Amino acid sequence: MRGADDRYRAAGIRVFGINGASVRSHRAFARRYAFTARLLSDRGLKVARAYDAVTRFGPFTYVNRTVAGIERDGRITYYRRGMPSTDDILAGLSPA
Repeated sequence: MRGADDRYRAAGIRVFGINGASVRSHRAFARRYAFTARLLSDRGLKVARAYDAVTRFGPFTYVNRTVAGIERDGRITYYRRGMPSTDDILAGLSPA
């Protein structure tokens, strides 16, 4: 998704990143990498669990990278693990 800001904006899509890191960590990451998507902190992983994006490996818990496209009415119309291409994401979402 990085580097495709104009394509998402033109399609009327707002991009958010969310994970369990702190707000402070998100700010540092955004500055360091010139990341323009809004980053949200999910400290208790409540949102990640709701989207079935949490995995346990022994004593470790981590969030699987997952892309969810949520329409204005709340319907999930795109859901994929990993790093799908911008073309795949845009094709799976309704135009604004």
